[in-house]
Amino acid sequence: MFDLLNPAMLFGLAGLALPVLAHLLSKRKFDIVEWGAMRFLEIGQRTKRKIKLEELLLLLLRMGLIAAAVFAMTRPWVRSSLFAGLGGGPRRDVVYVVDGSYSMGWEGRAVTPHAAATQWVHDAIEQLGPGDNVGLLDARDQVRPVVSPLTSDFDLLRSRLDELPQPSGTSRLLTAAQQAVQMLGAGTNLRRDVVILTDGQALAWSPEDQASRMRLAALVNEAAVKPDIWLVDIGSKGEVERINYSVGALRLSRELTVPDFTVRVQTVVRQSGGTHTRRNVYLEVNGQRLDDKTLNINLPPDGEAFVQFDHRFAESGSYVISVVLEPDHLPGDNRAEAAVVIEDGLPVLLVDGDPQADPVQSETFFARSALTPQGVSSPWVRAKVITTSELSAAELEGRAAVFLCNVPQLTADQTAALEAFVASGGGLVIAPGDRTDAQAWNQLAATADGLLPGQFVQQKLEADAEERPVLVKNDSLQMPWITMFRSEEGDGGFDFTRVRYSTWWQLAPTDQVVDAAESVDSELADDAAAATDGPSLAATGVQVAARLSTGDPAILRKTFGRGSVVLLAIPVDDAWSTLPGSRALAPLLHEIVFLAAGHQRGRNVDAGTPLLAAMQSGTTVEDYRFVTPTGAEVIPSAAGDEFRPEVRLNDTSIAGTYKLTKPAQPDWPAQFFVVNFDRNESDLTSLTEPEVNALTQDGLIRAVDSLEELVALQADDAPKKEVWAMLLFVVLGLLSFEVFMTRRLVQRGHGLVDSGDAD
Repeated sequence: MFDLLNPAMLFGLAGLALPVLAHLLSKRKFDIVEWGAMRFLEIGQRTKRKIKLEELLLLLLRMGLIAAAVFAMTRPWVRSSLFAGLGGGPRRDVVYVVDGSYSMGWEGRAVTPHAAATQWVHDAIEQLGPGDNVGLLDARDQVRPVVSPLTSDFDLLRSRLDELPQPSGTSRLLTAAQQAVQMLGAGTNLRRDVVILTDGQALAWSPEDQASRMRLAALVNEAAVKPDIWLVDIGSKGEVERINYSVGALRLSRELTVPDFTVRVQTVVRQSGGTHTRRNVYLEVNGQRLDDKTLNINLPPDGEAFVQFDHRFAESGSYVISVVLEPDHLPGDNRAEAAVVIEDGLPVLLVDGDPQADPVQSETFFARSALTPQGVSSPWVRAKVITTSELSAAELEGRAAVFLCNVPQLTADQTAALEAFVASGGGLVIAPGDRTDAQAWNQLAATADGLLPGQFVQQKLEADAEERPVLVKNDSLQMPWITMFRSEEGDGGFDFTRVRYSTWWQLAPTDQVVDAAESVDSELADDAAAATDGPSLAATGVQVAARLSTGDPAILRKTFGRGSVVLLAIPVDDAWSTLPGSRALAPLLHEIVFLAAGHQRGRNVDAGTPLLAAMQSGTTVEDYRFVTPTGAEVIPSAAGDEFRPEVRLNDTSIAGTYKLTKPAQPDWPAQFFVVNFDRNESDLTSLTEPEVNALTQDGLIRAVDSLEELVALQADDAPKKEVWAMLLFVVLGLLSFEVFMTRRLVQRGHGLVDSGDAD
């Protein structure tokens, strides 16, 4: 097999025309002047034929010289067994991909799969030689380049192997293989390999993900030197049934709250394999186990159990709350964590869209009374009331959330200020009323990227409903923060589901907008509600937190940038509902504030999402350090703007708990963050034989069981041999011959003239 490393250099073949042009120019006709002695210098016909033949040979020689030089610069290579014995074997570029997911931490054997994988690479390094180049990728939720670009420093690879973090999170090995192939694109050797070391878990390969496989195949086929991809299963061969207990991701009723306000933690504990058993589940706060928060749950084979804890924090600060299981052979999923922020008195802005001389008649009277009661010295929420005309960027500065209460419409400057406020992490709550200009507001919800989670369709009346009274549907309250208002909670809980609605705005989520001119009857609304069973509309990220008995949404929510927007169907006064007279008003508004304002903290994120935290006045970026789950300290980068300066950590590829500290101030309370990961990694199901066959049937990926087998298969392959060096010898030979021929022609011409060879 013959191929070129740099086909673009073939444009140099245009230089073949140069000797031809030079030859033709030398044959140009000139004026002949006859003179008597000329006949004595004429050469015979046979001599002329010899000279022409030698000139043609010299022309071809010069063209061959240029062609050989051009081909040498393209670095051609040949794969053939004829070259197997030349040069001591081909040099290689190798990228090792180590699966870093937490299933690689299985402790059911003497050595974990992750430790076996690193030792395997150590042994493989001993098989490499001078001129070989290596790279290393750590495959997790985000692929981490550990040794990149390729290097011939094997000691560096050995040290980085020993420094790999303990397994955590999940992995996508097809994505890691793509990145490895891209790394090899910068290689210089003709043997190129990707070696993937994993425990044989099916999840990491996503056998149904054909798109990723097609992208990998395209990268391999487009490579100048096609790499071989080797799959090494070091974890599941001969493994007996693996019994595992795992805790799912935590669901918090709120990520931001105030002291002595209950935080509800929900999760699911699962068992894979095994028999009926009982397991202890613990609640921890900042690593300290709470003795009075222990549950003993029953787990059926391949079953699960729902777990719920309630906890109140006595003091403000940053906390990590954890649900922990008893130890088993897979420690990576025995704990789930979430960060919670406890603050004293959240600053909230209430915007009154219809000010009245009598405060009781104002749009914000009940909201302010519920959030900031008179006579309370340390309220959970510090509310300030302004009018619509006073709303500005300056008023929004430093607020956790803002309520727009029956605001008719916004100016362009106010809209821009609110969008910037929410995008940077603020919370926005919209409580419409009779003065709401639907057309003006709908411009902010024209697309899924708009500020509002839904559009205003029309005002609806209880008198027109087929079934009365119009109440909130109890089974629509599914989100963790609002489940406490379900009627079966405790002794009836709050009376939110008994609040009666006389008038409300019909809201259309942004992925099912209805023309305001159209009439949508309750039957169609019920059909829409059934079609969107559950609280989440994935198309736009809109959540329907509550529905009315008519099927119309009562509360919509969406994220916008780093903030959150909540849209209610009614105002918070007593004009359209009995909510102000219910026990639910104060706790509901507090929950909405915590929900809307909680996103700006950004304390619980997915892997790969940067961490952001506000800087204290008078400090610089150099004053802060992020401590990663591995214990490494990282200097953050600057973020935000001059009004809201922030520190930022970009690399969150390792799942776990991060901490922001100020080393110069040891007493400064640390701020905690949690980077989450895919909990499906707890499914230890291995690739089946048909799945392995499907993965390797087209030769794109080749499976091996050991290093010895890999070395043997590589030895059987015909080596690739670069022939540019041989072509350079050919160039030197042709150049020497060209000099000889030129000298011979010149000397022959002089000899003929001197001897008088004439007709």
